This record gives sequence, C-alpha cells and structure tokens, in this order.
Amino acid sequence: MPQTPRTFDDRTLEHACRTARLELEPDRRANLGALMEAVYGLIDAMDVVDLAETPPATAFDPRWE
Repeated sequence: MPQTPRTFDDRTLEHACRTARLELEPDRRANLGALMEAVYGLIDAMDVVDLAETPPATAFDPRWE
C-alpha cells in the first residue's frame, strides 16, 4: 500500500510498452504515463475503504439455478 503516488518514468513506460508489444511515440508515451499514474492513484485510494467484517469474495459459482 504505497503512501506516495506511483510515478512512471520513461524507462518504466518503455519497458511496459515493449512487454505489451505496443509501439508508441515519445509524446504518446508521456500521455500514457500520466494516465497510468491517475489509474493507479484511484486503485490506491481504495485501500482506505473500511470493509468492516465483509470477507473478500474468493470464489464465484456461475451456475444458474
């Protein structure tokens, strides 16, 4: 649970793009970095939600009865 916002430098973004086989120009990669920081910020914000005694859902049964 990070206390500081996650940042995505050019090297990290280049590696992510290469892993996804996604060729992006440097200006588009910069936009992607800003978007990833925003998305991960929203995900990290969910850590403060108090679930009380609600257990996590660990299984899903898709059968219709």
